Amino acid sequence: MHILSTWIEKFEKVVAAILVAAMTIIIASAVVFRYFFNAPIYWASEASIFLMAWLTFIGGSLGLKYKSQASVTFLVDRFSDQGKRILEIISYTIILVFMALLIGLSYQWVFSVQHQISTSMRIPMWIPYLSVPVGLTFAFIHLLSHLIGLFKKPLQGGERL
Repeated sequence: MHILSTWIEKFEKVVAAILVAAMTIIIASAVVFRYFFNAPIYWASEASIFLMAWLTFIGGSLGLKYKSQASVTFLVDRFSDQGKRILEIISYTIILVFMALLIGLSYQWVFSVQHQISTSMRIPMWIPYLSVPVGLTFAFIHLLSHLIGLFKKPLQGGERL
């Protein structure tokens, strides 16, 4: 699972870099065309919104991979290493169950809009909407990898959980 999570992480980094570059180029071009040539690019706003949706879910998944979420730890810090580990396992399990539910619902949502097309770009709406289940699936894999790692990593005393 760790190998799959690492491969997905590399893929997400490349995709995120491409998305940021594309958004930058599209928005900068839209500004130049609107204010210097007086010919606005009508689809630029919609494209940047769709790219931002993809970037949000890919970035959120990477945030879970790196455990970079904001957290309040004043209660958790009072527990022993064993207690912290147990709380972490419980929290990962709850998040994974909730995320599995969200993944299932988001795929249903994507399938329900498969015949809709976007207003400006005229692309199928399942393409931007697919960012939700793809990002959540990647995040699920990263969290599952962390959970499995908790069971594999021995405590300071050498024992496993």
